[in-house]
Amino acid sequence: MKTFPEKLKLGEVVPYLNLPSSKNGYVSIWDLKQRKNLVIVFHHGNNCMHCWAMLKELDEVYTDFQKLEAEILAVSFDSARKLKSNAKRMEIPFHLLSDETGETTEDFTFRDPRLDGPFPSIFITDRFGVLRYQETSFEAHELLNVKEILSWLLLLQTECPECSHL
Repeated sequence: MKTFPEKLKLGEVVPYLNLPSSKNGYVSIWDLKQRKNLVIVFHHGNNCMHCWAMLKELDEVYTDFQKLEAEILAVSFDSARKLKSNAKRMEIPFHLLSDETGETTEDFTFRDPRLDGPFPSIFITDRFGVLRYQETSFEAHELLNVKEILSWLLLLQTECPECSHL
């Protein structure tokens, strides 16, 4: 399996992100700073069955993410209107973010020319926006599974006990 070069450096603050959300309005990672660890997922979008399967898996354990004081942000090139419709239909509780221009995606990961969308990628940050984990793959099912993501979040919570209710 081909690996992608890392665009971001572990231990550094991730780039600014402010995108339209399926929940109306815009979401900025700085709105969540010092309150939530983040799992930022870039995916192919509406036409990718592997991506939607991954989002549904994240949905199934979303309450576990909340208990670990974490938030999920899922980014694609789909329009905010389409994401809002999909979130409602699929009952996705977390933010689906629209990066129609691809500018934010370019700051984090790589564009997949086959599908004109981001290559599936996961970034895990602590509550201060510091990058702790990153992975990019050709397909969403090749990325970390939800148990592995939850393990990373648990690690972040135990490293900062004064930040946590654990």
